Amino acid sequence: MELDLKALKTVTNRLLDHIIETRGITKVNLEQPYYWDLSPESLYDISQQPKDFDIGSLVDDWEFVSSVLDTHAEPVAYQLTELAPLLRYIGETIGKKLAGEGG
Repeated sequence: MELDLKALKTVTNRLLDHIIETRGITKVNLEQPYYWDLSPESLYDISQQPKDFDIGSLVDDWEFVSSVLDTHAEPVAYQLTELAPLLRYIGETIGKKLAGEGG
């Protein structure tokens, strides 16, 4: 399977637009700023039980990815690895909050 990045961008934008425009949510509090993080080798090798856990920080992730807001900063593809935990946290936090309200 190939993942179409343009389609992924459209999906991501539509989801964020829904949260911002339809639900009026423009900010999310990082009430649980830390999370368990696995190495890429462990994360994608489901044949073995993960052993190498690390602790990630949503605050650090945001600092790393938000540097792209500076028009002089050059985006780096690896910043997507720091964006992923932020998107997951947003989805879980807002999803839980809005589940009782219809999504």
